[in-house]
Amino acid sequence: MRTGKDAGFIHIFGKQPVQEALTGGWPVKEILLRGQVQDDFLKSVASAAKKVGIPTVSLEPPAFDRRFVRASQGVVAIVKDVESFGLDEVMESIPKERHPFFVALDGIEDPHNLGAIARTAYAMGVDAVVTPRRRSASIGEGAAKASAGAIFRQPICQVANIHYFTKWAKDNGLWVYGLDAQGKDTLWDTDFAGGVALVVGSEGRGISRLVRERCDFLVRIPMSGSIGSLNASVAAGMAIMEVQRQRQKA
Repeated sequence: MRTGKDAGFIHIFGKQPVQEALTGGWPVKEILLRGQVQDDFLKSVASAAKKVGIPTVSLEPPAFDRRFVRASQGVVAIVKDVESFGLDEVMESIPKERHPFFVALDGIEDPHNLGAIARTAYAMGVDAVVTPRRRSASIGEGAAKASAGAIFRQPICQVANIHYFTKWAKDNGLWVYGLDAQGKDTLWDTDFAGGVALVVGSEGRGISRLVRERCDFLVRIPMSGSIGSLNASVAAGMAIMEVQRQRQKA
């Protein structure tokens, strides 16, 4: 949890990540540099920041090192935190002629998986990614980098727990599909007509028992060979693609 002057912001460390944040249009508030810059690459970063109106501040090395105790290559981008949306707020923004599509993450604790799923969701037109406030990957530097900045554009809804989300989804006319290795039907044989709430669990544990019991359908990705599971972000990407493929075909 961030507190004090760092509350509400994400720190992006290192030359290349900071440059990506600038060129990718992330909501960068400020660039901090360690001392007077002599490095040509960092000079180009400072120049790029100036062109888009982002202030650059040089800190004395001792002050910089006290604040940032990790390897940063002498540059840090202070990026505005990811905005959290309400479920009802997102639902109201969806055009009436289009069926809603929510993706909920149950027990995903790896920020890189969260970021990769957010990136796919944004690219594929998912209305919102839903995460629980506890026992979930942090929405910080790792997720931001893995998402290539998409996490700042893809609506994220943080809820008390995914069990609450499944109830909300059903109350709002969505079908709840759990991506589960023991699912009766395969992803390819499932009809995703109507509003969809897709629940994706962690690679090891899958979705929780309580959430599994709340799902209308449990669907699996057909597997061959000796590997019994896929990385959570890969599995989520396949399922998201299938839902949207069916919608484009309809």
